[in-house]
Amino acid sequence: MTSRASPDGTARPSRTTTDAPSSGRGASRRESTFRSRLAALRVVLVALAVVLSLFGGAVAGPAAAAVAEDDAAAGGETTGGDIVTPAVESGAGEGVSREISGGFSRDMFTGTAGDPIEIRHVADSSGDDTAYMLVGGNRLTDSGGTVGFVDVLKVTGSSTVINTRFIGTGVSNVDSCAKVECNLTFKNDNGQVIAESLSELQAERPIATGAGGLIRPIAPERYRLAITNGTFIARDNGAIDPIKVAAESDLVLRSPTFHDDIEVFTTADADVIADGEEDDTETLADLRTYGTDRTAVTKGDRVVLGFESTGIWGALWYLSGSETPLEKGTTLNNSVLMQLLEEGEGVSLEIRQTNPGRNEQATTLDLANADADDVTVFLAEGTELKRGDVDQGPSRFYLAIDTSDGGPFTDDLEPGDEYTVEFALEGTEGEQYTFSAAGDDQSPEQYPYHGIDDGRVSAEATFSIKERFLRYDHVTDDRTILVEADNGSITGTTSILPSAELSATVVRDTDGGPNRTDTELAVANGSFSLDSGLAGAAPGTRASYRLYRGQSLQDSRPVLVVENATSPAKLWFRNETTTTNLTVTRGESLANLSAAIQNVGQLENREQLTLDVDDGEIVEERYVTVGPQRTKNETFAETAVDLEPGEYEYTLAIDGDSVNGTLNVRADPAVTRLDESGSPGESGSSGDASTDESGESDADTGGETGETANDGGEGTGATSETPGDGGETPDEEAPATFLPFGIGTRETFGGTVLVGATYLLGHWV
Repeated sequence: MTSRASPDGTARPSRTTTDAPSSGRGASRRESTFRSRLAALRVVLVALAVVLSLFGGAVAGPAAAAVAEDDAAAGGETTGGDIVTPAVESGAGEGVSREISGGFSRDMFTGTAGDPIEIRHVADSSGDDTAYMLVGGNRLTDSGGTVGFVDVLKVTGSSTVINTRFIGTGVSNVDSCAKVECNLTFKNDNGQVIAESLSELQAERPIATGAGGLIRPIAPERYRLAITNGTFIARDNGAIDPIKVAAESDLVLRSPTFHDDIEVFTTADADVIADGEEDDTETLADLRTYGTDRTAVTKGDRVVLGFESTGIWGALWYLSGSETPLEKGTTLNNSVLMQLLEEGEGVSLEIRQTNPGRNEQATTLDLANADADDVTVFLAEGTELKRGDVDQGPSRFYLAIDTSDGGPFTDDLEPGDEYTVEFALEGTEGEQYTFSAAGDDQSPEQYPYHGIDDGRVSAEATFSIKERFLRYDHVTDDRTILVEADNGSITGTTSILPSAELSATVVRDTDGGPNRTDTELAVANGSFSLDSGLAGAAPGTRASYRLYRGQSLQDSRPVLVVENATSPAKLWFRNETTTTNLTVTRGESLANLSAAIQNVGQLENREQLTLDVDDGEIVEERYVTVGPQRTKNETFAETAVDLEPGEYEYTLAIDGDSVNGTLNVRADPAVTRLDESGSPGESGSSGDASTDESGESDADTGGETGETANDGGEGTGATSETPGDGGETPDEEAPATFLPFGIGTRETFGGTVLVGATYLLGHWV
């Protein structure tokens, strides 16, 4: 009697055989047919096993169907399936029954180290079983080493949000098996159980697993994700492999990035925005609506500073105490930001005055003592930095800082102050971040995600403080606002922001009673305008103006309607009555030169009137005051004309207007000119002496007494003016100089001696 082992290794029932030969060919053919059928049956069984295996992998489809369609579209179909562990596991010496199903929404999840990420999945278990997610424990293909980190999380439902800043530590936000009770089993390559918890695994396999927690934040790297039943093989090199896997994916964490530019704009205070909005909750959109892009901040308004960085949001989330990640579009208490700056996370922010006075302390932002109303933190989606597809929360934050007295600075801000802003990630080359719990309190402040060779990076900006003002375009010295009749607008420039905080009331008296106009200031690009309600009013109409901020009176002024607000008291010459052609005798005054000056405006004006004859030969200046809509004549009786006979151009000018004229100067008929040519006849023989009909001059016949003078200069002669046609003195002759006494040819001995003496002196000289 013999027995055979079955081909699949199972024992077969024994049967009895005889030593007699087989009964011929029929028996042999039957045995061959049986064997061929048995082989065919084995092929069918193998094929059936393959089909069942494929079908088992597809069962995850219904389980993964709970993943949102948007994630399926972004990362492909959910990958995963069911695992049903047999009664006897490979290498196990005991029977365990665990049924887990699951799937991931993406083949790969990309996020930023230090920020919250969301892993979308399906993870279900049956009975008392628990589904787990393995994070890390994988080998790296580029180096051949392990990632140096492993964590096992209890998971249920459709997603798990992980704070990557604290995963693997005692403050992790997820249900890590390092801090909650889990049913884990770690075996070696021989199937022997070596640990039943992460802490036991760290003690058994201290190399490269990272199962005992991190001394620094999780590094930017690729980490394996696997939904499993909690049984693993711990390799000697530190890799952790799940024995059974329902679904598998990868988590790729990128290095945090930093934007080296700070956004600066200014906005209205919170009370103004609250008055203009139905909802009293401020948003970043409200700040922009009531603000403007400029770095000159009006005192009392708020300066808004925007910073963008990744890698800090996990720490901010933890410090905020919120159970859910921080969301963009929300606000954050400034104390949370202050904690981040003080916690040694390598994040710094400084706002400091750059132009303090001599022996004065520079004013700085005192965030630690700031009230919540003085500094508000707004969270927003970043615009400059690339983020991962599973990053959660914002990547940009804004500080809205009040500049009013008693605000969040060490001293009150004043117009003219200038400030610099610096936002930085601290780092010292050769140093690396460690948790304070590690006991290394001597290390310098270090950003957790700086490498050993990284240093400090920063972004800077500036802003200044300016006074709060309205400057009207057209006013008089007595503060009267001028309004043109054709449009009735009051205009000007301002440092206030576009807001509904200012309104004006204009009141004028009419025959039917007071006429009142209430209007709001329209502010845009540093200018303002308002409708006074005086359009069409007659020039000269007066009204009163009052400016309010809310119900508080800010300004009160008179208003005057004018034709031209640019020149409300313009002085013009009335050309029809202003002299433009005048003839005078030499030595006379300009009493007949008249300047008719008209004030075409609605205000009294005082301007300088100037007369200029022959480019400065005669200049007369005086101030003239003319009432509104009045005309005044100015003459020049005190101005004598001491010019040679001839024609001269002159100009009258006042308040930018001018008139040109011609001045004709004629010789004085009562004056005779004498020269020094040697004889009385010769001295009077020029065209300056009058000639009678016989051809004899007055000088030859000893006519009327003339005036002579000796100026004492060598080679100079005296000239005289005589009655006649007023001819000019020849160019070669010097101007006449008059002596204090007269000399005539008809004088007796005394005169003759004097003439001779003059001649003799001339001869000897």
